[in-house]
Amino acid sequence: QQIIPLLDQAGFGWIARLNYIKVSPGLLTALVERWRPETHTFHMPFRECTITLQDVGMLVGLPVDGEPVLSRGSANILGLAEELLGVVPPQSEIKGHRVKLSWLTANFGDIADDIDDVHVLVRYARAWILRYLGGVLVPDRSSSYMSLRWLVFLRGFGIIRTYAWGAAVLGCLYRNLCTSIDYKTPTCGGFSLLLQLWAWKRFPTILSSPLPPIPPGSPIGLRWSNTATKISMNDDIKFYRKYFDRTTRKSIWGFVIPLLCLCICEWHQPDRVMRQFGCQQPILNPPMTPANVHALTLRGKVEDDWATILSPALEHWGHRYAYHFTPTPPQVGLLDPNSEYMRWYRRKGKQHIDPDEVKESILVCAL
Repeated sequence: QQIIPLLDQAGFGWIARLNYIKVSPGLLTALVERWRPETHTFHMPFRECTITLQDVGMLVGLPVDGEPVLSRGSANILGLAEELLGVVPPQSEIKGHRVKLSWLTANFGDIADDIDDVHVLVRYARAWILRYLGGVLVPDRSSSYMSLRWLVFLRGFGIIRTYAWGAAVLGCLYRNLCTSIDYKTPTCGGFSLLLQLWAWKRFPTILSSPLPPIPPGSPIGLRWSNTATKISMNDDIKFYRKYFDRTTRKSIWGFVIPLLCLCICEWHQPDRVMRQFGCQQPILNPPMTPANVHALTLRGKVEDDWATILSPALEHWGHRYAYHFTPTPPQVGLLDPNSEYMRWYRRKGKQHIDPDEVKESILVCAL
């Protein structure tokens, strides 16, 4: 409790209040199956839909606007650790620029009740943010290490909240969804709980239990965070496949911009899901995602300045307010399945995953 005011100051206060919520592997897998890496959207029977910056801000309260979270060349990582945490991790706890999460827990997991020195509490707050970044928001696939590069963004505690953390977290989630469509990838990294909260919010009937109230003045995601709330959740992937195959409508908000996180650059393309904003959906140009974007990694590039490498995307972000999608006329009623857009979508997309649903769809079309 001593560091909650500091976490509020840094923009991580609501995340700190998000209690443990079980993640459903079946739900996440069913969503991964529908993810299209070239458009960063889920292909549903009715249209494309996706998780946007609006969802990040409304669900978990992370700041989505501000300075981009980009790795800017090499830094004396161990020197930063000593300066900002007051302790240097031993070599046995370090692998490259990463440190074991267990080391952070052992050194900063418990805060003595009698600590009132603000400088000491700031160190604990930084360590908490580091642990949450590495363990929840942008986790390493190993789930046991986290990058000390994040310390660069935690130096000036008063300006931590000026970074677009929500955009960074969403960019990391996009990247992990893109790489997880490969069946050789065992798990989907990134902030998977955010994806689950998005599904619960946008598909409210996916849960059999009633929606709990939203705590006053808090992000929507905290409605499921109350330990007294009983969440009736299915873990069967077949249930979720059939659920999404039979879904008919949905709703969301935004800018067509790059999502930047260290060396990650993934595109936020809400213009592809105009129906989520009550607008008519036009047929769009080919997706913006470059073919080699998922090959960009930090491995072996300690000296690289990603602000220079990704300068076009950085410039785009700098003019982000000019890239709001152009609204189209309101969509009145349900979209005609024989409309120009839906005919195009059926040619380009994959509507059904479950084999039984595919057969039923073919039969209905034949009738």
